[in-house]
Amino acid sequence: MTTKSEEKTAADKCDGQSISDAIFFDDLDSGIHKRSDDEPSPEFHADIPYLTVYDDVKPFDSTHDVFISGLKINVRVEDTDRVTPTALLAPFAAINPTRYSIHLQHGEFEWTVRKRYSDFLRLHHRLKLFRTSLALPLPTKQHRLTREAIRRRQSSDTLPSLSMKPETFMNDEDFRDRVDTLQNYFERVLRSPIYRSHPELLKFLDVSQFSFVASLGMKGMENFIRKLSGGRKYAVQCFGRKTCCARWLDRYLIVKDTFVAYVRPHDGVIGDVLLMDHKFAATMKEDHVIQIRNSSRTLEVRFHRLRYAYDWEAFMNQLRVTKGADFTQLNRFSSFAPIRSQSRVHWLINGEDYMSTVADAIEGAKEEIFITDWWLSPEIYLKRPAKKGHFWRLDKMLQRKARQGIRVYVLIYKEFSPAIVLASLHTKEVLTENSTNSIRVLRHPDCVTDANSTVFWSHHEKLVVVDQQIAFVGGIDLCFGRWDTSAHPITDPGRVGSSTSGQAANGTSNGTKEPASTDKLEKRYHQDGADLYMHGLLTNKPDEGAIQPTQTVTDRPATRNGTAVAATANGDTASAANATRLWKKLKHSVHVAKPVASPSLTDIEDTTDFLPPPGQDVLMEAALTLEQLFLGKDYASFYVCDFSELDQPYHDLVDRQQVPRVPWQDVGVLCMGAIARDVARHFIQRWNFTKNEKAKNNQRYPLLLPKTYDHIPIDEAMLKKGFKCNTQLLRSVAHWSCGSPETEKSIVNAMVYMIETSQHYLYMESQFFISIAGSNDVTNPIAQKLYDRILKAYHNNETYRVYVTVPLVPTPVPTIVWNFKSISHGDGSLIRRLQHAVGDPYRFIRFFGLRNWAQLNGNLMQSLVYVHSKLVIADDRIVLCGSANINDRSLLGNRDSELALYIEDTEFVKSKMNGVDYQAGRFALSLRQSLMRNHLGGDAALDLSDPVCDHFFNEVWGRIALNNAAIYDQVFCVIPTNHVSNSQEYESMSRSRENCLAEKNPDEALEALLAVKGHLVEFPYDFMAKESFEITIARYKTAGLLPLSVWI
Repeated sequence: MTTKSEEKTAADKCDGQSISDAIFFDDLDSGIHKRSDDEPSPEFHADIPYLTVYDDVKPFDSTHDVFISGLKINVRVEDTDRVTPTALLAPFAAINPTRYSIHLQHGEFEWTVRKRYSDFLRLHHRLKLFRTSLALPLPTKQHRLTREAIRRRQSSDTLPSLSMKPETFMNDEDFRDRVDTLQNYFERVLRSPIYRSHPELLKFLDVSQFSFVASLGMKGMENFIRKLSGGRKYAVQCFGRKTCCARWLDRYLIVKDTFVAYVRPHDGVIGDVLLMDHKFAATMKEDHVIQIRNSSRTLEVRFHRLRYAYDWEAFMNQLRVTKGADFTQLNRFSSFAPIRSQSRVHWLINGEDYMSTVADAIEGAKEEIFITDWWLSPEIYLKRPAKKGHFWRLDKMLQRKARQGIRVYVLIYKEFSPAIVLASLHTKEVLTENSTNSIRVLRHPDCVTDANSTVFWSHHEKLVVVDQQIAFVGGIDLCFGRWDTSAHPITDPGRVGSSTSGQAANGTSNGTKEPASTDKLEKRYHQDGADLYMHGLLTNKPDEGAIQPTQTVTDRPATRNGTAVAATANGDTASAANATRLWKKLKHSVHVAKPVASPSLTDIEDTTDFLPPPGQDVLMEAALTLEQLFLGKDYASFYVCDFSELDQPYHDLVDRQQVPRVPWQDVGVLCMGAIARDVARHFIQRWNFTKNEKAKNNQRYPLLLPKTYDHIPIDEAMLKKGFKCNTQLLRSVAHWSCGSPETEKSIVNAMVYMIETSQHYLYMESQFFISIAGSNDVTNPIAQKLYDRILKAYHNNETYRVYVTVPLVPTPVPTIVWNFKSISHGDGSLIRRLQHAVGDPYRFIRFFGLRNWAQLNGNLMQSLVYVHSKLVIADDRIVLCGSANINDRSLLGNRDSELALYIEDTEFVKSKMNGVDYQAGRFALSLRQSLMRNHLGGDAALDLSDPVCDHFFNEVWGRIALNNAAIYDQVFCVIPTNHVSNSQEYESMSRSRENCLAEKNPDEALEALLAVKGHLVEFPYDFMAKESFEITIARYKTAGLLPLSVWI
């Protein structure tokens, strides 16, 4: 491939000739002198690199090589559609001349071109003119070398003559002779490098730079057409297409196995891509026009001959039911993607495993990287501790890959900045700083009130795709606060200060006791961060005992899914003052475990090349020196101090010597093969939609093409990680999020199916549980389906279990109310309804949270573990894992955009289900047992094989949760708790907080905490259960203007 510098040199040599001609002359001088196609090439390669379609873009009228180097082109010519030359039909021969079929084979690519004889004559004429121009005695060295090269190949480059005899006067023997002549003609032309790369021949053979890229699949059909402007079902750059302004434009149309695209011939840039979906079809209209449509666009193209139009229509409709059938058929759960058999998948629990595996995949990228997140922090370290530099820092990794020629595409949610601090603009600036054009970042949506945008909803899915063959899906954003280990440490002082964990890395008790400080910690540090968080939001002045951040913090609300913390929850009201008293002291409790170090860095990390320049960022250098796991703002305590000033990533938000961090529980999935292609296809659809809407004429942001499903190489190192499962990609998307006017809500469809068909148990982890049957406000069906399934088990006398793990204090504030209203508060809650129907609902379903504790500098501390997973496991055979929570925002489809993976086991092992032998799936069983073992303290002796039997459900899982919750109540007087059911009890607890064991007797408190097993605690169903209230946030006066749907 000729480099840009070589192009310039060639152009200079040619004294003002076009660059394309200069390149041709260079090739002619060094390669015409190349071997013929009949000889094997020492530089033979199997295919053309995929990135050629982006990196080697040239106008279609320039000379360029599109064929695979050193690979022969086989040609066979025959006549078809011939009118028999009888006296009666002779007049029709001129009107409907014979079409000759040229069957070509180039390696694995086969295609047929049908042309009239006049097309052959036109090509012959132009090639003769071209060859004649090369022999002109121009006084340059390059032309002299060209003429000498032509003389050396005089015999092979001579064009055979073509007969001018009209077909009307030809008989069968004449036609056979003509076919033989054409066969010989093309064999000679295609052997000659002078003609083989000529634009007229490429046009004649319907080939381009897209034709022989193996990653794009079969050759398909290509041709020059005219297309009518407009036709999109969404506005482009704020202006919709007006019919009166539509015009016909020259374009080059390409049809591959699962998409249609057109290219601008004058510069070779892709103009648009239509992905095949369930609305895809090609329909013939009048005047040689075909209408091609999918769910996001209707494209009208005109062919210069009617028979070509019919051929194209037939070909595209045939593809629709063959190669493209995976996407044009109606798939299970109404998903855009089909079921993929025998996919390779692997679960990744918590940020340590997830981000480390993502880092390995990115480091192994060879062509392209796709990333989309709700929030992306470029300064985050994917592997820790980062002892010797920032080799594994995300922005440095992506910039390093970009310098290697890897293309990086990043889609991030463009937040509504008055309401939420995600610093997406900062993210874009950092990623694209000092990088080549290989890193492209788009933010979406623009918060304006046109048909394509939204203020209230967000892009909430999280994915990473490498080379369209490895993909990551789940709940983990690559941002601050998400990296964590399964031990969920709440402290990270580094080598400064003293921290003793409540649990060792394996989750068991330390077995040693360090005397607690006899000097009582100031009362404010025994208060939970959630308490201070709630107080700051619900009052107009800071609490007297509130922990102050280490720097000035912008006064902004915490959010979820891109909206401000402000709104009113439905329900019976008490006074605003009473509501404030009830909620302003709400606490988060903690349980700390010993920090677990990530695997050591590779040798390349040890080099000083990757260390920051001295003095560039003193805080970062200090953090690296201290060997902290959570650098700067990654030490997150968002209940105490929300994220701010993200352009200063190494400035701590809180004093880590006194304030515990909030641990993060999350799950992701690695997938490979065809299912990874589906994830890439989803990204490509979103990227192309966003590019057309925001940067249609900016060529720095190209339209992306999906790779074929016929050639999917799998990385052997990654392959070892996987289980063999059947998989399906599911989404929540709508018009605003991906450009399709139809809403897809396949995630909730799959979740409902899992609940209805589950035979033994369900295990759920979700950031929210907001689902109320019969509510006019909350409409997702999850609570009703759980109720129906449990009622069925009750009537059939079945042993059936449901485990649900949620954060004890979700954010933002209104979601706390809706969580309790959905779970146990009010007659519409799931627990209350089940109490009326089955008596004791806890035989069937129980809710749980996670906590951890630690000693820091001799002081006892605790924090809840923030559950952020979006996970459902059914019967140890089916897993649903992604970014969708149990609430309307995630599940209705037309709100937040979400992505999830539905996984069915195909490999089974012996297990138990309610004491009976059972065949459990390897993937689902191993994931469920790993999660449970982590939550229960990592005791390897625990038997987790049977999640349904009474002993495990009640005496192991349930008993540990109750005991742990009782210890936290005793030691820290945590909130929320079952001991507080109304405002009077809350006030009483607040006045007597000094009676908590951590205050009265720290040594005895430490002794009690050593009995805590794992992180699991029972959910406080009765917290404020006797109180009817409505939360009003006084500080944010515009809160009432937001619709209720923002919170649910």
